[in-house]
Amino acid sequence: MFTAQGNTITSPIHHASIEMERQTVEWKREWKDEFLKEIASFANTDGGVISVGVDDDGRFVGVNDPKDVMKKISDTVANKLALYPSVDVDELTGIITVTVERSPVPVDLNGRFYLRSGSTVHEARGREYDRIVAKRLNISWLDMPVDGMGIDVLDSKALRGFRERASRTGILSESSLSVSDEDLLTKLGLMSNGNITRAGILLFHPSPEDLITGSFTKIGMFDGSEILYQDVVGGPLVDRLDRLLATLGSKYLVRPVTYDGWKRVENTQYPEDSLRECIVNALAHNDYSSFNPVQIRMWSDRMMVSDSGGLPEDWTMETLLSDHRSVPVNPKLAYAFFLMGYIENWGRGIERIRSGYSDHVGKDVVFDAARSYFQVTLDAITVPSGQGRETPASNVADPDRMSRMRELLAFMDVPEGRGISEVVSMMGVKSKSSVSRNHLRPLMARGLIEYTIPEKPASRNQRYRTTDLGRELISGNLEE
Repeated sequence: MFTAQGNTITSPIHHASIEMERQTVEWKREWKDEFLKEIASFANTDGGVISVGVDDDGRFVGVNDPKDVMKKISDTVANKLALYPSVDVDELTGIITVTVERSPVPVDLNGRFYLRSGSTVHEARGREYDRIVAKRLNISWLDMPVDGMGIDVLDSKALRGFRERASRTGILSESSLSVSDEDLLTKLGLMSNGNITRAGILLFHPSPEDLITGSFTKIGMFDGSEILYQDVVGGPLVDRLDRLLATLGSKYLVRPVTYDGWKRVENTQYPEDSLRECIVNALAHNDYSSFNPVQIRMWSDRMMVSDSGGLPEDWTMETLLSDHRSVPVNPKLAYAFFLMGYIENWGRGIERIRSGYSDHVGKDVVFDAARSYFQVTLDAITVPSGQGRETPASNVADPDRMSRMRELLAFMDVPEGRGISEVVSMMGVKSKSSVSRNHLRPLMARGLIEYTIPEKPASRNQRYRTTDLGRELISGNLEE
């Protein structure tokens, strides 16, 4: 009879003990070469133990000639897997214990890789296989070339845009940038034997999301947990940032309006440098082999940018939030972004995101990360009234707006009217188009001012003067 004590089974006769069968422990009645799969799977995951001479119920049955079997196991594992696990035998029970450590490099059995998931063993396929092979070759998943994908599949406009941005930063010499596309990509480590690497596909293919699942970016506006509307932004990573910022600016971000004297000021909802840095970091450091897209979630008072890049091995949140060196998840992508001036490559991304909030008391940025994800939450520094985008920025009221309107109407209340240059000078601003768009046209549309030459609206001699309705507003007899 055998008794269970904690995670071991003990024999009352020989006082021997073995671990209970679980995720990292296997019992085998006898040795068979097919168990090499289990040993390979232990080596490719977190290690484990195989006890030979124990049946499925945990009963000690031992093996015949244990020393000979022990030698056979050691020789077979060494020859087939190039592993040298610890193989021990208990001469009293005839039980052989094979202790397998996690291997620093992937281990294959006849060209196939096996992994452990719970207490089961499965062969690595698809993405798992690609990642294991990349590790075996000591290259990243993104550095692997895609068969049949040559220079002709890339977007020539994206390549030109990269050259232009890289030229402006001056990091690469003009002679380095003036080479052929194929030579440039080869120098950047994005091409091998005529095939583009996955990193090159992400950076320059017109639709990388068609070839690499999840390589697009998702944007969504939320009210609590309910999504109000969303967008998917794809295309080459070299100009993804510009497209994302344009989509956010046109549809998701609001800019509450205030005035500095007569100058109309559109306030940013988030510190622009912080917002930009968050998105660039997510694009550069996302784990694209996970097939999970970068996500930008928006609420009226905050936004969240998340990717699946995660923390480098052995890092903690304390490491992340203190001074640290740059350890990019995707070195080739990070280098391309560095050449374009998008990132610094000095590990200062966290500092740059935080610095945008130094002048905004009560507003903060929160980081959350683990091995498989990285997430940044930014507080909005200006929050629109109402929910989401129900209150457009142009409708945000300014308490001094009426007094400025009356002042402008009084200035133009002369028989000859005022030219636009006079109005610009009076308001203390520089842009005629801004004054026309933001002040004169709205007053004209409401009938508060009129042209002095109405039959020739575009005349170079055109002037503006206050109407009777405008005078009523000045006197207070007409409410806005």
